[in-house]
Amino acid sequence: MNAARTDVLIIGSGISSLTSAALLAAKGKKVRVLEAYTKPGGYMHSFSRFGEIYDTGAHYTGALGPGQPFHTILDYLGVYREDLFEPLADERFDVFRFPDFEAAFSKGYDRLIPGLVAEFPHEADAIRAYFARVQATVKNFPHYEFSDRSENDIAGTGLDVSLASVVEPLTSNPKLKCVLYAYCVLHGVYPEEAPFGFHAIMTDSLIRGAYGLRGGGDHLAKSFVRAIEAKGGEVLCKKRVTEMRVGTDRLVKEVRTEDGGVYTADWVIAGIHPKAAFRLLRDESGLAYDPFTPVFRERMTNLEESLGIFGVYATTKDAPPVDPHRNFYYFDSSDPETFFDTLTPDQTPKAVFLSSANRRPSPEAKNFAFSLHAAGPIEWFDDWRGSRFGKRPAEYAAKKEAFAENIFRAVERYEPGLRAKVGKYVSSTPLTHLHFNGSEDGTSYGLYHSIANTGARAIGPRTKVINLLLTGQSTLFPGLLGAAVSALRTTGHIIGIKPIIEELRLLGRKNESLHHGSGNADFARQFG
Repeated sequence: MNAARTDVLIIGSGISSLTSAALLAAKGKKVRVLEAYTKPGGYMHSFSRFGEIYDTGAHYTGALGPGQPFHTILDYLGVYREDLFEPLADERFDVFRFPDFEAAFSKGYDRLIPGLVAEFPHEADAIRAYFARVQATVKNFPHYEFSDRSENDIAGTGLDVSLASVVEPLTSNPKLKCVLYAYCVLHGVYPEEAPFGFHAIMTDSLIRGAYGLRGGGDHLAKSFVRAIEAKGGEVLCKKRVTEMRVGTDRLVKEVRTEDGGVYTADWVIAGIHPKAAFRLLRDESGLAYDPFTPVFRERMTNLEESLGIFGVYATTKDAPPVDPHRNFYYFDSSDPETFFDTLTPDQTPKAVFLSSANRRPSPEAKNFAFSLHAAGPIEWFDDWRGSRFGKRPAEYAAKKEAFAENIFRAVERYEPGLRAKVGKYVSSTPLTHLHFNGSEDGTSYGLYHSIANTGARAIGPRTKVINLLLTGQSTLFPGLLGAAVSALRTTGHIIGIKPIIEELRLLGRKNESLHHGSGNADFARQFG
């Protein structure tokens, strides 16, 4: 079956793909999205258990306040709706609990810095210097701050220096280091290997505007689809791509799907893992196509993936034991050197992240739904890689249950009695992610986002196939915001990025102005 030709064909429907599609459709391009699964969204997927809605990946995000980067992007695309999101607590939205102390991040640097200085009065200079550098660094990212700076200019971005190299000269206090390194468990990169700029954007975005998703990430995905379809685009599900056929002129000639579909377009954007995208390449006769140099091929083969995640999705029998407008990070040690110690499945995890599944529970709610996440490498489940979802043996289920109980024990240290309140739970492993999202090695964050894979060394949007572009968290940064920003970079190669950045900048200023009630007339004239 040959489908009508489009301007742009997009493989996958995670947030980077949907952002690309919405932006291109808004600019008049005819766009078609091909998704292998039964519904769009990628890691925005949510699912229902025990009468509750749980998110697979979109637990919370940042920079969502009026005028802030993520809010501006979603508003620009016609996707943003206030009822999609729930603001987290202004005070102590992220709570970090360690065996012998506790700290928290609050929204806004005017709250955050005094709060941390009160906790660490002898480290006031280090705290102020660290967050001053965070704020200065993020201003150098054009797709985050919407400036006309070239994306190839990495000066000042901190992508070539590690988080540890910034923190270690500032303080020798292990407790303060624990706090400044705490978000490493979110992205899974060691402080010695995490690019400071990448960590700074994640930190800054949450401090400026941390929000949860109200009612699950599926609603956000549906809002994207509505925006795409309103501009004439298509989002097709159950369309697993099996081949991209490339001609002798190094152009993708057609994209084939498992159900026999044949699709053609001027441009193809792969919103899937780069390794998966390159495995789809064929020549026009259907044989494997490899346009890459031996050096690049070896690099791709050896690129490290981010750490796998084990999830527990539970419901209690009574009211929330923790505030649903806060997230909780539970650490096994107050020594930052141990955060990423190698574990076995029978050990207590070094860090556990707890978030509410329902950010706005009813006052009459008798149950509390929440999720727990901890590191869980796919190697722990290698014995069952060849098994099918829903058909895996009892040994796999037993291993899942044992590790879930270890996670509960880690949390019980800080929330005594929580396990006894849990009525039911289910769990997920990297094999679950492999089944539903096709992520390489079942990882949640794509490539390992170390200095070696970021900045000038990153796998960027362009490829050796002239009309094939890449997008997604493996090409930039992980998370909803990082993947959406990667789409701006990718689509810029088709429609030009500078006008888009300028429009985003003006819209952001307008929204911030309206939020603060200044009613700037210039903005009203341009956007009224």
